[in-house]
Amino acid sequence: MNNVKRFSRVAGFLVIWTGACMASDGVIQFQGRIFAPGCTPLAPGGSTLELNGCPQAFRGNQFDVQPIRSVQAVGNSAVKVKLLTDSGAGRYYDQRYQLVDGRGKPIQTGAYVVTLIAP
Repeated sequence: MNNVKRFSRVAGFLVIWTGACMASDGVIQFQGRIFAPGCTPLAPGGSTLELNGCPQAFRGNQFDVQPIRSVQAVGNSAVKVKLLTDSGAGRYYDQRYQLVDGRGKPIQTGAYVVTLIAP
């Protein structure tokens, strides 16, 4: 009788273990964030920023500009990003932006972190 109980336990364990192994077959788990470049950023000089080869899905993007080391725009106003040129419709597009102060004047000095938030 002990052999039957032992066999039943071992057989039950093997069935459960096999089922668990089959359930995990082909499962991929990701942790953290996946960053995929959508545009090629360029900073040709001054307060100008270019985004080249952007997919149309990035249309309607938003920018966040933060000063580094307590640098402030002229007149203590917030720094904004102004669109200068847009290559127009198509599968991919290019855009040129400029950092401006609250009065719309180009930023001449300072260091900033510009974050692009794409839809």
